[in-house]
Amino acid sequence: MCAAFRATDEPFTGAASHDYSARMRRVSSSVCRALIALSLAACSRSPTYDLRGQIVAVDPARQELTIKHEDITGFMPGMTMAFKVKDASMMAGKTVGDLVTAKLVIEESQGFLTKVTVTGHAALTEPPPAPPAADVLMPGSPVADVRLIDQDGAPRQVSGWRGQAVAVTFIYTRCPMPDFCPLLDRQFAAVQQEVAGTPALANRVHLVSVTMDPAYDKPPVLLEHARRVGARPELWTFATGEPADLERFGAQFGLSVLPPDPSSPGIVHNLRTAIIDPAGKLSTVLTGNEWRPADLIKELRRAIEGH
Repeated sequence: MCAAFRATDEPFTGAASHDYSARMRRVSSSVCRALIALSLAACSRSPTYDLRGQIVAVDPARQELTIKHEDITGFMPGMTMAFKVKDASMMAGKTVGDLVTAKLVIEESQGFLTKVTVTGHAALTEPPPAPPAADVLMPGSPVADVRLIDQDGAPRQVSGWRGQAVAVTFIYTRCPMPDFCPLLDRQFAAVQQEVAGTPALANRVHLVSVTMDPAYDKPPVLLEHARRVGARPELWTFATGEPADLERFGAQFGLSVLPPDPSSPGIVHNLRTAIIDPAGKLSTVLTGNEWRPADLIKELRRAIEGH
């Protein structure tokens, strides 16, 4: 990319040759610096996609718009989901029913909307689907057991980790938003590192990531995903199971997974991470994606100490 230029196959001689060579070295150096700058600028740009849809919910406190959007070309199919808005001022005046266009920016650890523009307004064709009713457990209640299959294809049960504090979260491997399931993977990876390096926790904590997409996330898929995120099997298990079993298991923690469109890999869901104490009782549930690894470590310690 930064090779020196040559104007002729025959070298110059004498002073003219020295002046020419010096000029060409300066030109070559300038071109090289320019090319490097352009290359770095290109590499630093986050992927950006055009989004078009209708607002179905507005949450100023969380700086989020829930949008029923069309297919996002090259990124994800049409679905209804909540998006963070980068600039709070873009939330002003937005109401349910607004038709909008926006830019969806995907960074390594987060996705957000910019340039949110209202193009019209229409009545909602249907109300946002309500999550299924569920009996959510209270802290101290026994957690119902469930039959799982881990990433190696081996049968598992939640009761198999009795005697340990267990953190259970819910993900799916095809989740496209970096601040949803991929963020939970990163948080669990950080917790795994902390647990592995803390003798008081190493044999008393286990992490479990349960898929919300059992039709796709078969054991071989989960095994490859576990390797990709650095999961250590003795500390962190990925699991699938029968859809009805997984639905009942997640519902007791307040997990809501809306029925997926069979033609779409996207899944509309909320985020729940449950901490189960060594006796198999619910200690607490962390909601959303704003908790930090230190928060989960604190809750795991509390579950152990309270037992």
